[in-house]
Parts: sequence; C-alpha cells; structure tokens
Amino acid sequence: MAAEAAVTEELRALRARVPQVGGALAATVDGFVLAEDLARAQDGRRPEAEPLAALTAAALGLAFRMNEATGRGAFRELLLHGELGYVATYAAGPTAVLTLLADDRINVGRLHLEGRRAAGRIGALLAEPRSFPAEHSAAEPPAPSDSRPQLERRRLPLERRRRNAPAPPAPEDPARRTTE
Repeated sequence: MAAEAAVTEELRALRARVPQVGGALAATVDGFVLAEDLARAQDGRRPEAEPLAALTAAALGLAFRMNEATGRGAFRELLLHGELGYVATYAAGPTAVLTLLADDRINVGRLHLEGRRAAGRIGALLAEPRSFPAEHSAAEPPAPSDSRPQLERRRLPLERRRRNAPAPPAPEDPARRTTE
C-alpha cells in the first residue's frame, strides 16, 4: 500500500473515532497535499484541500518563528479557536503536518489526544522506506510517477530548521565545471 493511501486511511479512521472532527488534511511543511478527508463545514461549504494546505504551511511558518523568537523549542502543534470551531495543526514527522477541522462542541483534550496520535502514525508512515517493484534494481529506484518533487527535496524539513543547520550543498553541475 502506498504511503498516501495509508495516510488517507488514517485520516478516515480518525474522523470515524471522533465525529466532531469534520475534516482532516495531511500536507507537507511547504503546502503540498498528501491526503485529505474533508466534509462540509457548518456553513455548508466544503473547504478545498490545496488552499487549506497552503494556509497550513503559512501558519506553520508563523508558528515556527514564534516558537523560535520566544525560545519555546521545536514546533509541536497550533490551535485556532473560531466562532464555529477549531483548526488544529500537529507536526507529523520532520516533513509533514496534520490539520484537523473540528466543531465547537468537541472536547479539546480529546482533539489533542487523537490529533497527536494520528500525527505520530502519519509521521511513521511517511518515514517508512518505500518498496520498489522487483524489476528495478536496489541501487536504482524508479523515477517518480508524478511531477511533484520527492519529500526529501522540498523545503528544509522541520528537524533541520530547528537546529539551524545549513542546507545540504547543491549537486555540482558538470557542465558548469571549469578546469584550471
């Protein structure tokens, strides 16, 4: 089972366990949708996954900078409480986040308990090495089937940002190499 399918199943299971959660989205830290299970909100509109993932990435950036400025350590979660409910975002490993949309009547402790557990499972699913078909050699993984970049090549993961480590050096382009 592909990681995205397993993440989608985790989102559905979470919504089944906690009926007050009206939507769940797993996204990369830079706003790409990994999986979603979104229902209509109380106002009758269904949130769109791509803009929600982009807003989650923006909120994550602000939360990260707020934690850094106040010396509160690494990002763990973000909770917004609006008139009609909650938006909760949890770190799901170093490269992903889980965003939950919940009704105003939810028990916030239960929201945090289930959200943290699901985020941990999603982080573990995304961290598992992917298996490749037998026709590909172990030394040469197949090319990605979609045009999106792999998770490792996207913006700096949370772990590296936390430690303020420098980005890995870019691969050298042989065409630009000069001889002395």
